[in-house]
Amino acid sequence: MKEKWTTEKAPVPSPWIAQVSRDDTLGIAYISGLISQKGQEIIYGLSAAEETRIILENLKTIVTEMGLTMDHIIKTNIFLTDMADFDSMNGVYKEYFNHDNPPARQCVQAGVWGNLRVEISSVVVLKNKNH
Repeated sequence: MKEKWTTEKAPVPSPWIAQVSRDDTLGIAYISGLISQKGQEIIYGLSAAEETRIILENLKTIVTEMGLTMDHIIKTNIFLTDMADFDSMNGVYKEYFNHDNPPARQCVQAGVWGNLRVEISSVVVLKNKNH
C-alpha cells in the first residue's frame, strides 16, 4: 500500500505534496520534483548548474535517509526552462550517477515553478536484487 514518506533533512513540500510516495510491497518510490531549495528557502538567481547541484544534493539526502544510494534511482525526469541549459545541467548531473549504469532519463523543456531553471523528479527502487 502506498504511503507518504518524509525526511526533515531535505526540503519538505507543502502538506498536499508528498516528498516521497513509496510502496514497499511493490518495492518502488517516487520522489516529487525538487527545485533549488535549502530548507524551506527557495534559492533564486543561480545558474542551471548551481540549481542542479542543490537539487541533486537534496535528492542524495533523501535517498540516504531512506537507507539507499544514488544507484537505487532508476529513472529521473528533468525539466529545464531553457534547453540551452542542458550542457551545464548535464555536467553536474553526471557527477552524481554511475557512468556505467545511470538511471533512465527524460529531459524536457517546460515552465519550472517560480521561474527557476531546473526541476528533477525521480523513481527509486527500494529492494536490492539480493532480496
